[in-house]
Formats: sequence, structure tokens, C-alpha cells
Amino acid sequence: MKISLNSLYFPNSNPDFISAAKSVHNHFGLNVNYHEHTVRHGVWMDHVINTSNADVVGFLDIDCIPLTKNAVMDMIKFVAKNKSIAGCAQATNHIPPMSHIFVAPCCFFIWRPLWEAIGRPSFTETNRSDVCQEVCYIAEANGVRMKALYPSFFEREPEEGVWRLHNYGLYGVGTTFQNQFYHLYQS
Repeated sequence: MKISLNSLYFPNSNPDFISAAKSVHNHFGLNVNYHEHTVRHGVWMDHVINTSNADVVGFLDIDCIPLTKNAVMDMIKFVAKNKSIAGCAQATNHIPPMSHIFVAPCCFFIWRPLWEAIGRPSFTETNRSDVCQEVCYIAEANGVRMKALYPSFFEREPEEGVWRLHNYGLYGVGTTFQNQFYHLYQS
């Protein structure tokens, strides 16, 4: 089984974040492809999956850090075993219905043959979807069961107010997801 792990950062990203992420990935023995671009997140994800020949394609934001090696390995195992999608939970708070929970782009793993089987949907935003949300909508419509890690806690409220995860609870800047991933949203 071929695995491709990918991390996006922008030219103006804090170099300490890049260095810290690389250090954690190296410590856990994770082979991550780092991409410096100025394109929108979904456009980059489209490019990565379209050019990949891996069975499992994983995306980790540069500010989304696995807390253990098993966090990443568990995502890969789930996706491979279930021919599915796994990662951190998110709900888009600025696009109605604001209640759809999906796997977030900060930590998104997908069985690439599944993506092909459901029509190679784009990861970009639509009038009803945020980044990655459309892929999840289409997977759900095809009966695909996904795994989404829910927030355990977060450090602080974003300037615009906390984000609701539908009826589950809240998340914000510095969210830890089930003690497996830490995401410093808006870094």
C-alpha cells in the first residue's frame, strides 16, 4: 500500500511553525511532502490528489500536529480498511445549514480509489461547501462511513467568536482533537 502525506504552508508562514512541524513529523518517522504555495487550500489539495499514485493520501496543515505517531497510523489504517475518509471534525459556520459535520482540511485522509469511485470531486469551496466539505457530502450520498475526531478542548476563542460543531459543542484556536491532533487554527 502506498501512502502520501502532504503539508501545505504559505511563503509568509511563521518559519518556527514549519520547523516545529517538520521536527514532530521526523520524530515520529513520518515521511511528509511539504508544499510551499500561494494557492487556495482546496486548489492545492486537488493538485496533490490528482497527481498522486498513492492508495492513501493524507493532508496535514502545517499547524495541525499529530500528538503521537499512532494518531497518523490510526487514520491510515482506518482509511485503508474501510476504503473511506478520516480526520478531524469541522462544521462550516458561515455557509448554511451550519450543522453539517465533515472531515476538515486541517487533517484529512482519504482512500484515493474511493475518491475516484465517487467521481473525483474537487476539494475546493462551492456555494454549499467549505474546503473538503463537498467531498464529504458526495461520499455520504454514496453511503460512505467516515471517521471524524471530535474536539476535546480548545485554548482560546477566535476574534469572531467560537465556532459551533453543530450540536456537539464548540471549537476554536488551539483545538485538541481526542488527544490525537492539535490544530492551531488561524496561525
